[in-house]
Amino acid sequence: MNPYGYPAPGYYHPQQQYYPPQPPYYAQGYPNPQFPPPTPTRSTKYPSLHHILAADSTSLKIDLKQKPRAVITGSTFHAYAEQYAMAMPTYHIRLISKSFPWSIEIKATTPITCEAVWDALHLALQQHIADSEWGLAVGEKKLRETIEKAAKKRAETDSDKALKRIDWLGESTIFRGLEKIEDFQKMRLLPGVDPCSETWVVKMSD
Repeated sequence: MNPYGYPAPGYYHPQQQYYPPQPPYYAQGYPNPQFPPPTPTRSTKYPSLHHILAADSTSLKIDLKQKPRAVITGSTFHAYAEQYAMAMPTYHIRLISKSFPWSIEIKATTPITCEAVWDALHLALQQHIADSEWGLAVGEKKLRETIEKAAKKRAETDSDKALKRIDWLGESTIFRGLEKIEDFQKMRLLPGVDPCSETWVVKMSD
């Protein structure tokens, strides 16, 4: 089985694009959207990334089977949701992962917020698994069994019985933050696709 959970070279997955609702709400006290609101701390390893999103500093564990707003405590959600994801206003972020084979494009005309990152991840993983993706999975016995087991468990509470991308992750549906893995990012970039300077690797766990 492919240990990274993404297709062999030559296999193409369409990019998932997410456009946050426009315009976003700017928290009271930060009336000028041209400047990022300050945050109390920054990730030591990734100082350009909001600490609540950085894998080395976040305290959040978000189960992406559910909407982030529903699983993050209210006080934490309202404290961070509308803060900028990056230290400087950023309008395009690309998310990739060793846990799933899709790239998620977050594009906006206003600065991308922490909530936009959480929502983009959740929405992307709620998409149905495409026929071509299933065609890849059936050739990997362990992956196929993981998907089928997760889908069966999800069906106990979800009326949508079709296979979803979240099922691809099995029990590893907990978002643990974003990180940089330069070698993986270079290898993962589909030939012919323009690189995105703000490409981040999604860390997942069970």
